[in-house]
Amino acid sequence: MPSAIYNQNNRLIALCSSLLGVTLVLKRFSLLGDGLSHVAFGALSVATILKLVIPMLFVLPLTVVCAVCLLCASSQSRIRGDSFIAMLSVSSLAIGYLLVNVFASSANVAGDVCSTLFGSTSILTLTIQDVWLSIILSLCVVVFFVLFYERIFAVTFDETFARATGVPVGLCNLILAIVVAVIIVLAMNLVGSLLISALVVFPALSAMRLCRSFLGVTICAAVLSVLCALVGMLIAIVAGTPVGSTIVMVDLIAFLLSVFGSGLVKILSRKKIVALVLLCSVACLLVGCGGKKEKATVDEEPKKQNVKIDLDVTQLNNMMAYTQVFYMIQKPQDYVGQVIRMSGKCTVTRNRTTQERHFNCNITDASGCCATMIRFYLADSVKRQPRSGEAITIRGHFVLKEEGGKSMGVLEDTVIE
Repeated sequence: MPSAIYNQNNRLIALCSSLLGVTLVLKRFSLLGDGLSHVAFGALSVATILKLVIPMLFVLPLTVVCAVCLLCASSQSRIRGDSFIAMLSVSSLAIGYLLVNVFASSANVAGDVCSTLFGSTSILTLTIQDVWLSIILSLCVVVFFVLFYERIFAVTFDETFARATGVPVGLCNLILAIVVAVIIVLAMNLVGSLLISALVVFPALSAMRLCRSFLGVTICAAVLSVLCALVGMLIAIVAGTPVGSTIVMVDLIAFLLSVFGSGLVKILSRKKIVALVLLCSVACLLVGCGGKKEKATVDEEPKKQNVKIDLDVTQLNNMMAYTQVFYMIQKPQDYVGQVIRMSGKCTVTRNRTTQERHFNCNITDASGCCATMIRFYLADSVKRQPRSGEAITIRGHFVLKEEGGKSMGVLEDTVIE
């Protein structure tokens, strides 16, 4: 039973590391994890000297405080974030090693330091208190990521837009730094303070080679991290190698395989594209496609009206468009009178009381699992009504409309482009 609990704990730590690893890599915060790992080593050295029963109760708060200090330093102009990270990490590493040697509590100082720097040699070296504390904190990290997924996404890719839409960017970055500190402390006993960055960065980099969307990269990184941790632990048990180093080597092999696989796919894709272009060229020559017919077709296209658009949602990516429409629904008074252009799928609903049909523009996020929609009323000049499920691009005036005692934002005088 203890062995099963330890294995579950290690897989949870790998899962948490991969979830936040994607955000750290995209925000160029990879060095933050490396600096905090050295801080955790110094704190653990102090906890060892003080002979604390549960060292994590001392190491975790101190690492969180340093994470907050690093975040504050990154926003200052006098001390740049990377310089402060280098200074704090090297100082913590030197102080920790010095204290362990001066106040040595055992004869095997080199073995204790090596275990802390490079991880435990066995999965059964943790105390039951450390294991249960790690499991509880790991579950808290997973719940945090699931609940605040959209805000994490917004802050990761565009802090300016997120701040403009009302997302507390400073608070989100602060919470992310605290969560990263928790993950660093949890992973230190598994792979060691010098190898934690590999556990955070490698799954994210591998997933970015295989997937394109943020959700896809996150899920792929989580799966790869858990699988690599499981395979690494099995190899360490069978071969008798250190657990941390073995897991990192498996992560490295997975990254190299993803690089090779993505490169092969690109080569094959390029060949298919070249072949398709050649086939199209041959087909055009055979049927005698000339330039006159294409010119006539272009000339026959109706000219679009030059209308001033206050908010063009079609220029945003899927996640940003979904966030923008979400705020339009939450705070419709901020958009009254604006000409808004948006794209999505038409959804036709019907009022149960009056049997009146309503047209809605349905917007989904990048993952396709969340959706929101804006109701629109067609202008009198529109002759054709869109079908349900049809992809549409619409333009209309945003107004407030009372329905059922509630005020909702809708688009009036809407035209279909």
